[in-house]
Amino acid sequence: MSVLRSRVSSALVLGFVLLAPGVGAQEATQAASVPAHAVRLRDSAITLLERVVPIGDIPGIRGAQALLARALSVAPQDPWLLHYYGFALYREATLSFGMGRDGYIPILEKADSVLELAAKYERIPETNALRSSAIGMMIGSNPLRGMTMGPKASAQMDEAAALGPRNPRVWLLRGIGALNTPAMFGGGEARAESYLKKAIDLFASDNPDAPAPRWGANEAHAWLGQLYVRQDKTDLARAEYLKALAIQPNDMWVKMSLLPVLDAKKK
Repeated sequence: MSVLRSRVSSALVLGFVLLAPGVGAQEATQAASVPAHAVRLRDSAITLLERVVPIGDIPGIRGAQALLARALSVAPQDPWLLHYYGFALYREATLSFGMGRDGYIPILEKADSVLELAAKYERIPETNALRSSAIGMMIGSNPLRGMTMGPKASAQMDEAAALGPRNPRVWLLRGIGALNTPAMFGGGEARAESYLKKAIDLFASDNPDAPAPRWGANEAHAWLGQLYVRQDKTDLARAEYLKALAIQPNDMWVKMSLLPVLDAKKK
């Protein structure tokens, strides 16, 4: 475990070093070719994330970050390496927040910076959607940031929707954002339900080619269930949670948190 932590710490430091230089407009259009071993590291990181994210394994997520940082050391301009590095940071931050841990804001800030860099090299819908979600979480921690960061979050989600109008992960993140945003600011339960149901419909035919993201189908049902809990529609919520588990049986958020809370409400 100490070896893993040492490697992860080194990788995170490396990530900051890699992202420090500014990127000019000309550089942003010329992503370097990716060596084969960097592609292997990327694919290993994706496989690891697919395994550890559902079970809430933060050390495992940091291990994926370490793999991606190694790949970025030889291909620092590759958009997919940057995208997944930002995604892994985002997942670490959201899990830390969900567990009540402090220190998730700097991780979100780094995720936003990494994803911003990824977007300079390739227009990936999920990149903008993740940036919007990360910014939204930062606003949630301090509502005073809403005046300056709210338009930025909205602009990123609008860009994501323009790039991927039928991308289910975009609609999922849009739905999560709406669920956590007051109706007067463009969110609310009605919009959230519409967006999440659209995501679920789109996931039914979602089959992207690697290395495009494939996550999210179970989460769409879990979040729709959360919305139904807010509306005291417990039977509908349970049905959505069970659909989430049918897609991803290892979803610890549903198994260990959402369903037990729902069971407690019935007692």
